[in-house]
Amino acid sequence: MTTVLAMLDRNTGQLPGDDRAAAEAAAGALGVDGVTAGIGTGPVGSALAWGSGAVSAQVDHLQFTLGQGPGTDCAATGLPVLAPDLLAAQSRWPAFSPAAGALGVRAVFAFPLSIGAMSVGTMLANRAAQGPLADGEYADALTLASAITVVLIGRRSVREGVLDVAVPAGWAGPETYRAEVHQATGMISVQLGVGLAEALVRLRAYSYGQDRPIADVAADVVARRLRFDGL
Repeated sequence: MTTVLAMLDRNTGQLPGDDRAAAEAAAGALGVDGVTAGIGTGPVGSALAWGSGAVSAQVDHLQFTLGQGPGTDCAATGLPVLAPDLLAAQSRWPAFSPAAGALGVRAVFAFPLSIGAMSVGTMLANRAAQGPLADGEYADALTLASAITVVLIGRRSVREGVLDVAVPAGWAGPETYRAEVHQATGMISVQLGVGLAEALVRLRAYSYGQDRPIADVAADVVARRLRFDGL
C-alpha cells in the first residue's frame, strides 16, 4: 500500500493510465479484484472518477441503476459498508445481490471518501471470492480512501468518463450515461410534479420492471419517445 500511495502522490497530471496502474496495484494490496471511486453523494449518485476494471465499472452501474448496494448505503450514511457474502445479503439488497452475482462478484466493500465529517464520494472494492477483508486490508482500505479523496478533490476538475474500462453491451459510456439519466430525471420530475429523488426512483423502477438498461430508458425520455405522465 505504501507503493500505491506513492503512485497516487505522483499522479498530478490526471492521466487515466496512471490511475489505472494505481488502481490495479491497490486491488492487489487489498486482496480484491477491482477498486473504483466516485465523487458525489446525492440521490442522483456519484460520478466515476478513479479506478480500473470492466467488472468494477459494471458493479457501479448496477448500483446506480437499481438504487441499492453497499456503495449506495455508504454514500447515504458516510460509513463503511462491508458485504463479504452478497448471497447472504440478498434480503438487504434483493435486486443488487443477484445481479452482482451474475457478474461473478461475491463480495463488495464500500468506504466513504471524506473530508472531516463531510462525505464527498465513495470507494468500492469488489472480489469474486467470498470472505471478509483481513484486519490489515481493512486498515489499508481506509488509508487508500483518504488518499484518493485528496487526489480527486485536489484536481481542478473531476469529470465522468476518465475510467479506462469497457462497459457491457447496451450501456452508454460513463461520459454520457449519468448526464442523460440526470436530464431524464429532471424531465420526469416536471411531468409528474414530483421531486428529483422520487423521479429517479420512478425511472429506476421502470428500467428494472422492463429489464432495460437505465441509460436506454433515459434516452427515450430525453428524445420524448417516452413520457411518465402517461404510464
